[in-house]
Amino acid sequence: MTEPQKMPMLKAMALCKCPICTQGDMFKTPATNLKHFNELKTSCEVCGFMFMPEPGFYQISLFFTYAVGVAIFIVFWAATYWLLNDPPLWIYYWSISIPAVISAPWNLRYSKVIMLYLFGGVWDKGN
Repeated sequence: MTEPQKMPMLKAMALCKCPICTQGDMFKTPATNLKHFNELKTSCEVCGFMFMPEPGFYQISLFFTYAVGVAIFIVFWAATYWLLNDPPLWIYYWSISIPAVISAPWNLRYSKVIMLYLFGGVWDKGN
């Protein structure tokens, strides 16, 4: 039996796949499951790679989450300012908070994916 071909790194990251084999899922549920969207599997069901390299590993991923949140704030503030010609303050609140809340599950998940791919020892495994 032949080994499945590995997908490109960016595609594996976008699909939240294991950084080693690019086949196994990192998360237990889809991002649309708002009750458990951020729960990682313990290990990859295909290759056995541990998704938690050490206790507290993903705490630093909050910096990525924060950076994306700030980017969302700036983009939607600027769009509201230019498209609506500096509207009242309540419109800014809604035009920024709605996209921030809607994107939160994906923001948190992809922060963990980025953290694991960059700092999870993936490159030591021969990738």
